[in-house]
Amino acid sequence: MVKYIDIADDIRQKIVEQKYTYGQKLPYEYVLCVAYHCNKETMKKALEILVKEGLIVRRRGAGTFVKDYDPSIDPAKATNMAAQGLSKRYEGVAKVSSDVIAFEVIPSDEVISKKLQIEEGSFVYHIIRLRKIDDKPYSLEITYMPISVIPNLKLTHLQHSIYQYIEKDLKLKIQSCHKIVRGHLSSQLEQEYLGLKEYEPYFEIEQTAYLSSGVIFEYSFSRFHYNNFELQTVTVQN
Repeated sequence: MVKYIDIADDIRQKIVEQKYTYGQKLPYEYVLCVAYHCNKETMKKALEILVKEGLIVRRRGAGTFVKDYDPSIDPAKATNMAAQGLSKRYEGVAKVSSDVIAFEVIPSDEVISKKLQIEEGSFVYHIIRLRKIDDKPYSLEITYMPISVIPNLKLTHLQHSIYQYIEKDLKLKIQSCHKIVRGHLSSQLEQEYLGLKEYEPYFEIEQTAYLSSGVIFEYSFSRFHYNNFELQTVTVQN
């Protein structure tokens, strides 16, 4: 196991066991480095995992603090729920299917390579899928995945569950994801597949997804008809 993953696992467990409680400030980074016998870069990677999982937050000039959480829920499991694919989320509830619009291998440009943290020009899958729930259009997904991380991806995987292929076949653990929500005016692509009219908006979730090793395996956009999108969140004032 990589050192920074071991450290992240240990700090996460301390949060689960409430050795570090809600709102508590973590020890200074150099103190943690001494305690875990590691250098600053290793500790930075460990803490970044927990930041992406939503367990801790860094406040400029103040330090690193434990965020609010339900102690009855294992944060690692809660994170995995948030990072589950559409097929898993609706398993036993509704039928999920996919129409593959595009599936090709392309060299990554400057933007995609930075998002995936790979060398520019590295080969990536470019995937566009219309996801359906009970045969009704639900979302339009545009996905980029590095071939070096997710090898041998085939059309049959796209028609079912890519995440299942990653976890069941490749034996990789999906750990967390970072999401940004925004709105745009529809283009011809969204109008054709989501049933939007010209000048009608769609909502988009931009997502960067991580394996348990900290490696980025996906950079994607999920686009929704404005009638099919709902965001629920909780804001806690510290």
